[in-house]
Amino acid sequence: MNPVNSQAITMTKKQAQEVTETVQKTMPTEQRVSDLEDAAIYYFWNGGQLKKNEKKVFKGVTIKSNFDVIEQLFKEAIKIDPQNLNLQMDLASTYRMQNNNAAAAKMWQNILKKDHTNFDARLKLAAFSKVTGDTATYDDNIAKLQAQNAEKTATFTKAFSQIDEIGKLDIQTKIPNDLPKDSHHYFVVLGYALSPNGKMQPTMKKRLEIALKAAKKYPKSKILVAGGVPENKLTEATVMQKWLVAHGIAKKRIELEDLSTNTVENALFSVRELVDRGATSATLITSATHMRRAFLLYRMAGDIVLASNTSKNDKAPVLTQVAYVDDKKILNNYSTPEKNAITDDVLRLNGVWQLPGLQR
Repeated sequence: MNPVNSQAITMTKKQAQEVTETVQKTMPTEQRVSDLEDAAIYYFWNGGQLKKNEKKVFKGVTIKSNFDVIEQLFKEAIKIDPQNLNLQMDLASTYRMQNNNAAAAKMWQNILKKDHTNFDARLKLAAFSKVTGDTATYDDNIAKLQAQNAEKTATFTKAFSQIDEIGKLDIQTKIPNDLPKDSHHYFVVLGYALSPNGKMQPTMKKRLEIALKAAKKYPKSKILVAGGVPENKLTEATVMQKWLVAHGIAKKRIELEDLSTNTVENALFSVRELVDRGATSATLITSATHMRRAFLLYRMAGDIVLASNTSKNDKAPVLTQVAYVDDKKILNNYSTPEKNAITDDVLRLNGVWQLPGLQR
């Protein structure tokens, strides 16, 4: 899943391109910073760098952001308002999203020199120190976080352990033979970025081909297609539903989750749909490079959804999974870039925004 490209944009492409020229010295500081933030968010949604980011960051991460431009915009904003720690957190996250953990860590350390109680900066410093194997920095900062808020810290240390454990997930490449055969079982198909004209790309089609085989093998199971990112007025969920119907699946079997803009929201919104509909089990269908992250987020989302439950049902579905193999090496290799991506999303799922005040 990649971020939505139109729903939260306050700036046009032309305005974003011209922002450093239009941010005038005579404008109030707050307005100048706000315009630069708006431009950064524009390029976060609309950077046009999907394939580049898949190669540079991690194949399982579907992000269009133009990080080079975003980085420069936040640097310009910091120049104008150097005491704004949220801007420094934004820049640190921009470094982190490019796998430049060293530069991100330096920013978090600088923030903590100014505000040693900044929980999120210390948490991120600890989290990504753990990813890179720096146990001394991790232990030191976790101890300080525990002194600050023991209960909150315990939530995250548990999550970090789960990030380690998900590396052991046996990614299934064939549709299991022992799935429930009743109508309370769902196949959940995760979306992938559409082309600008609203057409599906090969990755989405491969996921749907697995879903089609699974739906035929388990004719009583329902299907939930997840993805709300619009292109040419079509969401990923709508495109997936149309494809499945065109290939013989009854429309009444298919439910849509068409509001999510990324995998974190996929998990939160889909799990709530499943709980509301009384699903007792669900099988995730996505790409192998995406599966560990998706499976962990869906599992964690169960607890979060039930803690804010608005349904008469009080159980999250039991999860299984089957993947389209887009990279055979991923099946037996839990790499640092993948751990980085999973850690990013686990933090976001648990309320630590990627760009504070701007983007979850």
